[in-house]
Amino acid sequence: MKVLLIEDEPKVRRALRRLLTEIDSDIESILEAEDGNEGLKLIVEKRPDILLLDMIMPGMHGDELFERIRTMKLDIPVIVVSGHNDFALVRHALANDAIDYILKPFDKEDVEKAFHKAKGSLVKSQLNSQTEQLVLEMRNEHSRQQFHALIQNIYTGRITKQELELLPEFIQEEACSIHMVVIRNYVATVDDRFRKDVALLQYAIRKCINEYAEMKGLELLPGGSGQYDWCTWFAVRGHLDQRLDTDELTDMLEHVLRLSCFVLSLDEPRCLQEYCHAINELESDIMYIQLDSGLKVETTPTPELLRAADTFVSRTIHLIQHRLSFRIQADIEELFRTVAFHGQLSVMFLFQIWTNLNARAKPLVKRVPGGVKEMDRVEPFALCIALDVDKAMVLFTRVLEDYIVEADTGTDSISRKKDNRAFVVKEYIDFAFCEPLSLADLAKRFYVSKEYLAAQFKSQFGMTVMQYIHFLRLELSRQRLEEADEPVSSIAVAVGYDHFSYFDKRFKEKYGVTPSEYRNRYKKQITP
Repeated sequence: MKVLLIEDEPKVRRALRRLLTEIDSDIESILEAEDGNEGLKLIVEKRPDILLLDMIMPGMHGDELFERIRTMKLDIPVIVVSGHNDFALVRHALANDAIDYILKPFDKEDVEKAFHKAKGSLVKSQLNSQTEQLVLEMRNEHSRQQFHALIQNIYTGRITKQELELLPEFIQEEACSIHMVVIRNYVATVDDRFRKDVALLQYAIRKCINEYAEMKGLELLPGGSGQYDWCTWFAVRGHLDQRLDTDELTDMLEHVLRLSCFVLSLDEPRCLQEYCHAINELESDIMYIQLDSGLKVETTPTPELLRAADTFVSRTIHLIQHRLSFRIQADIEELFRTVAFHGQLSVMFLFQIWTNLNARAKPLVKRVPGGVKEMDRVEPFALCIALDVDKAMVLFTRVLEDYIVEADTGTDSISRKKDNRAFVVKEYIDFAFCEPLSLADLAKRFYVSKEYLAAQFKSQFGMTVMQYIHFLRLELSRQRLEEADEPVSSIAVAVGYDHFSYFDKRFKEKYGVTPSEYRNRYKKQITP
């Protein structure tokens, strides 16, 4: 990137050169001119990428030079450098599409802000030019439509003998490794960068993949996914060709097309007759890739994780009913940590939680939050979160906050009981009793004193908070002893007891026998 400084004061040029060198390492050279005439000559000869222009100089002033640049139709981002006394000239320059201005005396922050704005404009202009070139290339490629139809027939598995003869020989005769480029930022890219033209984006991706193949000496064939517009598959001659570096390919796609993407690959090569099944396999894998690691989810969710997900939904419904927005962020972060710990942080598992949550939350609100109705299928959900953990957390947070805002104040739980903190706490305990809970924790969570909560709860329900928690835990443990053969110690942990001896003691106090004795007696009773 070349930068041109047109400024008549040497000390100002030196200061700008020093600051620009510190600000951006992408600058390859900084050219200097001390007046407008010299600056115009350098503009014509060197074609700088960004221009910093003083407005008051000997000879040709900055405003005149600016007009000359626009007359020559040179698309150069211009930053105006000016003193306070000539701000009328600055306004004139800004009205004629100057990017920004810097007032003397300036500091590093002033220069950095203006320069990054100019650099962003330069990148946008370059991308627009690249898009225009792609449009022309695509229009001039007369055989594109016929060959694209042929590739689609490969995807659907309905290729004819005549079409087969049009394919490269290595596709016809050899098993190839199958890969798929998956775009994370598809929606933003196709809307902003490719003018909502999906075909143009797909053409650009295939062109970039072909250029990479040529650079690496690879033989490959790219094609579009028939299921997802944001995926492109390609077959590479041979198996695990060492010249194919998928990280290198994604870096190229990011650098050339500004795509955030990753590549999925099948372990075994496939022959042409297997392409349809192979590509469908990769398409299915997308929704089961762990968003934090990029690895495929290989196991089904554990009962422990499913219970944690159900608890999150129940807890969230409680927050919505009572408009407790202060807990949302912490609960979402805890959910994502738990899901990641179990290796299930995939689009599909998050979508299952999303679906369950919305099904239970919709009846509680007057108006469903924006975007929820459109994300009733996994693909729109995946596109919305851009297959990104942080964006998924942002989506959950935004929608839950909207649900709380839209919560129906006429519902039973709010109109009659909104001031009864004991009832709100009881509702919370009803689904969270298996978690570590204490009177102090609950009082802190619901912003009341321990003494007030203890008195209100005992008065309302005839037992203390901890007595109610133990009642729910022991009742659930009794049910699980009857229904499952899991170890008693595992049941103790699952219902909220860290120490088996304490659980054993509590159970015996309530039912008169130990958990093991209870299970044995129950089995004898139901055995014919």
